[in-house]
Amino acid sequence: MKKILKVILKSVIGLIIIILILLFTLPVIFKKEIKAEVEKTINGSVNAKVTFTDYKLGFFRNFPNLSFSLINLSVANKGKFEGDTLAAFKSFDLVFNLGSLFSKSGYEVKSIIIDRAVINARSLKDGSANWDISKPSASATKQDSAINSAQPVSGSNSPQSSSGTLKVLLRRFEIRNSSISYSDAGMPMKAKIENLNFGLVGNFTLSGAGVNLKLNTGPVTVVMDSITYLNKAVLDAKINLLANLDSMKFTLKDNYFAVNDLRFHFSGLVAMPGKDIYTNLLFGTDQTSFKTLLSLIPAVYMKGYEDLKTSGNFALSGSVKGIYSDADSTLADVKINLNVNNGLVSYPALPEKISAININADVSVDGKKLDNTIINLDKFHFELAGNPFDMTFFLKTPISDPDFKGSLNGKLDLAALSKAVPMSNMKLSGLIEIAVSMAGKLSMIEKEQYDKFSASGDLGIKNMVIDMKGYPRIDIKEVGLQFTPAVTKLLKAELTVEKTSDFSITGSFGNYIPYIFRNETVKGNLSIRSNLTEANTIMKAMAEDTTATAVPDTVGLVLFIVPKKLDFDLNLQVEKLIYDNITADKFKGHILMHDGLVNIRETGLNILGGSVSLNADYDTRDTLKPVMKADLKVKDIGIKDAFNTFKIVQKFAPSAKGIEGKISVQLAYQSLLGHDMMPVMNTIDGSGRLQSDQVQLVESPVFDKMKSILKLGDNYSNTFKNIDISFKIKEGRVYVTPFDTKLGNIKMNIGGDQGLDQTLNYLVKTEIPRSDLGGSVNSLIDNLSAQAASFGIAIKPSEVLKINVKVSGTFSKPSVMPVFGNGSESGSTTTKKETVKETAKQIIENNIGPAKEKLRAEAEVEGDKLIKEAEEKGKQLHEEAVNAADKVKQEAAAQGQNLIKAAEPKGFLAKAAAQKSVDVLNKEAAKKADQMILEADNQAKKLVDEAKAKKEEMIKKI
Repeated sequence: MKKILKVILKSVIGLIIIILILLFTLPVIFKKEIKAEVEKTINGSVNAKVTFTDYKLGFFRNFPNLSFSLINLSVANKGKFEGDTLAAFKSFDLVFNLGSLFSKSGYEVKSIIIDRAVINARSLKDGSANWDISKPSASATKQDSAINSAQPVSGSNSPQSSSGTLKVLLRRFEIRNSSISYSDAGMPMKAKIENLNFGLVGNFTLSGAGVNLKLNTGPVTVVMDSITYLNKAVLDAKINLLANLDSMKFTLKDNYFAVNDLRFHFSGLVAMPGKDIYTNLLFGTDQTSFKTLLSLIPAVYMKGYEDLKTSGNFALSGSVKGIYSDADSTLADVKINLNVNNGLVSYPALPEKISAININADVSVDGKKLDNTIINLDKFHFELAGNPFDMTFFLKTPISDPDFKGSLNGKLDLAALSKAVPMSNMKLSGLIEIAVSMAGKLSMIEKEQYDKFSASGDLGIKNMVIDMKGYPRIDIKEVGLQFTPAVTKLLKAELTVEKTSDFSITGSFGNYIPYIFRNETVKGNLSIRSNLTEANTIMKAMAEDTTATAVPDTVGLVLFIVPKKLDFDLNLQVEKLIYDNITADKFKGHILMHDGLVNIRETGLNILGGSVSLNADYDTRDTLKPVMKADLKVKDIGIKDAFNTFKIVQKFAPSAKGIEGKISVQLAYQSLLGHDMMPVMNTIDGSGRLQSDQVQLVESPVFDKMKSILKLGDNYSNTFKNIDISFKIKEGRVYVTPFDTKLGNIKMNIGGDQGLDQTLNYLVKTEIPRSDLGGSVNSLIDNLSAQAASFGIAIKPSEVLKINVKVSGTFSKPSVMPVFGNGSESGSTTTKKETVKETAKQIIENNIGPAKEKLRAEAEVEGDKLIKEAEEKGKQLHEEAVNAADKVKQEAAAQGQNLIKAAEPKGFLAKAAAQKSVDVLNKEAAKKADQMILEADNQAKKLVDEAKAKKEEMIKKI
């Protein structure tokens, strides 16, 4: 017997030794194999660069399972997001079922633990996202048969996999001490979660599993459309549910979700047996303090919330019952009830308080028939500085014909409000008095049955001051609004902006009720008067950086997108307008805003000693390519003053800096606009006319060189007279039609073009009296005449010398070269002495010279005709392409509207998803449209280039 016990004891001890040996050696045996399999699986699944510095294997932490840890794991993007780090993990732990290591069915992952992760998710305006790193569907399909990481897998029904694959049979998933950042440029939206701890525990291999979820975070911030919805809020949640995966039924037990101090409880059932979702949920808060509700308000939460004293009770309750179904577009029924009783807000450091806060509101949404939805704000009341303020609102049949009633009554003392609630970087004062009531159906307004619709009351503002950092200060002396069913009348509005710019406004707003309930177009007319408008002061206040120590010296306009739901008629009259370095008087304007357009009619002002009148169309319907069409008339404005004032003159005519005199200009043009509201220069397409009785060249490198080359005498004049220039602007160049002028006694014909790059290309044809030429030229002419006479050839030199001059180079470094009788230009190395010889020879040539000039002129006329025909053909091609492009975008827009319309009844998420699809659809349409226009413009440019080449060829043959 002892011998048997001894044998058994030795066997047990041996077995224990073998097990211990295995526990220490198996991690080493399988370490390389598992690492290789993990690397292969990850890199085969994603289009990203995945790296980790180290890895660990062990049995003891999760015995009898095998632990595999990736240390310092990093996932870096490729392609469009090259250089971005999508995620970084201090450690990424996988726990494997030990038995699966010896099974041919694949390795089973039982838990995933993520520690100190930093995740940065980004989505661009075009819909592309940096987390979309899955490889193309062909490879993904193959991997999906092997990796079932997206869905819980039943132990008994899990598909068999080939050897060496991974299967996720989760029982635990944890995220520890992590942070997540999310930005979506399309919405736009930014969110950040700090110190995230998340735990999910449950046996997902069973058909019926108990699931426990825990969540707590550090600061959470959510900003959408520049509005901060959560500002460093703290989240906490515990969710217990019973999940029946066979029937996809989830029963919620004792659960809560808390934001700051506000805790929501919810319970009930969610089932997804098929495509529909069945819900029977109850949610609400316990009877709790009013302060918990205020904790959700970012301004209150951040500004002395801990010291805030409150009283009163708050309660929120509701339910979600019914079926969400795509088949018949039905939603669940939703009921919400909110009550606030005797609330009070008081800051110890401030003298005023908001008291007697009472709110009673409920919402009932019929998911099967949304038109049965009812919104009822039965009471909204508070008191401030002894003044009560009340509001009520009731709405039914919101879809078919909104039937509503509501009222606003009370006084709001803004100075008292600023003494009751802490306001950073803001000063408020003034009194608002309102007594307005409305009742009726929207159809009564649409049918102009104003006798059936009740709408009456007034709103008055007196001595209001709004002073916010980053915005111009506004002082409102008085505002009076009167409400009727048809219109809201602005009886008067007297205000100043930044204490310098004064405005007096009257007018009316029509169709305002359909605008509120149906997003229809609001119509209005306003008359705006100002004695002084200082745009500089206003715009500096708007552009002020709250973190900067000084305001920038320069200001600029920002591109304004015209709302499509506005139909306004504005009449403006400003006695004095100051913007940038422009000072103008007697500004009058008639502005029409409608359908994304602004029409400027009969608008003018006095400026720089002259006057400007303008008719224009500003089109922002294509927000990526806003267009300005303008017809501008300038009369008797100083040239030098215009150069110093307008940037467009500095770019197109830098030589104006050295010219004195007054000009009148007529200009019709079209161009795209940049983000600063200035024309995109290389897109300007137009024509015009410039006239002046006399201009003086005070500083001109071009004419200084011409005087030197032609050896003009001391009586040379620097004054042009009787200027009448026609020009065209195309693709950033100004093309000047040849025109006649006089420079003292010298007749000139000037034509050519110049560009935004400061390049010059002009031909100046001159007729110079011999008396204006230098002595060296006249002496050489007389000598050549005498030599000809000695051979019996009688030559009488003309008293007028015809010389052509080619002007090229740039405005700052012009090149001026004579063009002699044979049509060739003097080279750059030609000396002044050689120029004198060539000039003298030309004057004694026979009549070949004038004949050539005649032929050249005829060739230029014929060439210009060919160019004009090519330009007209090109314009036709452009217009046809624009029409076709508009049709493509309209079809995309219509398709997008259908998508959004179909998604609206399905709720916010469906609508947001549809909007993302619409954005991509519109982008593709815009891209296709732009390509069509680009191809047409390239073809048009080719036609014009060919015509220009033919013109040059015709001229060269002469």
